[in-house]
Amino acid sequence: MNKYNTAVIGAGPAGMMAAIIASQNGKRVALIEKNAQPGRKLLATGNGRCNLTNKYISTGRYHGASPEFIKTVLGQFNQTAAMKFFNNLGLVLKEEDNGRIFPRTNQSSSVAEVMRLALVEHGVHILLNTQVKAIERQGVWKVLLNNQSALKTDSLIIATGGRAAHYLGSTGDGLYWAQKLGHSLTPIHAALVPMETVETWPKEIQGIKVEAGIRATSNDNKIGETTGDLLFTSYGVSGTAAMALAGSIAPLLKTSRVRLHIDLFPDMTKEELDLIILHIFQNAGKRTLRGSLIGLLPDRIIPVVARFAKLDEHKQAGKISHANRLEIVRVLKDITLTVSKLRPMKEAQVTAGGIDTREIKPQSLESKLMKGLYFAGEIIDVDGDSGGFNLQWAWSSGHLAGMSAE
Repeated sequence: MNKYNTAVIGAGPAGMMAAIIASQNGKRVALIEKNAQPGRKLLATGNGRCNLTNKYISTGRYHGASPEFIKTVLGQFNQTAAMKFFNNLGLVLKEEDNGRIFPRTNQSSSVAEVMRLALVEHGVHILLNTQVKAIERQGVWKVLLNNQSALKTDSLIIATGGRAAHYLGSTGDGLYWAQKLGHSLTPIHAALVPMETVETWPKEIQGIKVEAGIRATSNDNKIGETTGDLLFTSYGVSGTAAMALAGSIAPLLKTSRVRLHIDLFPDMTKEELDLIILHIFQNAGKRTLRGSLIGLLPDRIIPVVARFAKLDEHKQAGKISHANRLEIVRVLKDITLTVSKLRPMKEAQVTAGGIDTREIKPQSLESKLMKGLYFAGEIIDVDGDSGGFNLQWAWSSGHLAGMSAE
């Protein structure tokens, strides 16, 4: 039976980072992965481009655990440290809008490959197509595997992710093992996931993407607000702005009515937007309402807006009254949808909920219940906004667990 100083279960972003750091510290490390390749989930991030961190990391962009817990972990390996780490692996980075950091290659495979090479170069024993069947504590940790073999290790890091993106292997195995070892879980639900709506009109404009502000309310009380891409779909809405609100919305859907208030012009006041539309109508000549707004809105959205404003899209723009124009402005600044449910967990990018952080030491990510047991990544009850925040949590927590494992 092979003996290691540290074994890491899960070769996702957090697990790969933990294994690299532990091996750099001179530990004999095993990395256990049930998929056929390490970093499979990493390959899918950022639409295949890998938004690996964000310049503007702050505790306010994270949810779940207490801000103090998150601050302690992020503070020991922040975004600057993460960028330096990848630069030292030979990965050239670039900054895009809203502080998002990407590999200059625009390929997530570049990130996965430089990490894989680092694992190999530091002598990490990578066990692929290998599933954990049992975990026992016998002075040291004993991990039984699906191929009838087993390994022993002084310290154990569980970094198997949550339950999001099942097709990439995130099936909640680590959550099961954490519970078996005595840990409590906070409620698990999808975060960063599309939403289905009661209203069916989004199907009329499915495929249309806009930059929008979205305010979510529960029984008329605001529960969240974002700005970004909004994609209309056959079932409701998707896109980064909508998905960013899913984690806050999920716990409320069973007990209250949740609405999305969509502002198609979040960078303008109603007065500014009204002046623009007035100018368009004054110069539209004999164009129809639809023809006059073609330079302001995607063509397929105009009939929807006209319907909500109770106007005929074929009405001559010059004959639209002041009151009608103000109604168009009102609609453009507050199109309302009612959320019926979130899309399935398999479509989520991130899991909200996980191991209760009150049972984890924030200075080391070691279990408070069992010595030598550590956690990293999405398995912990921490989830971040879209834009590189979740991968930064993976790097920070993976680095800390790898540094702390003894």
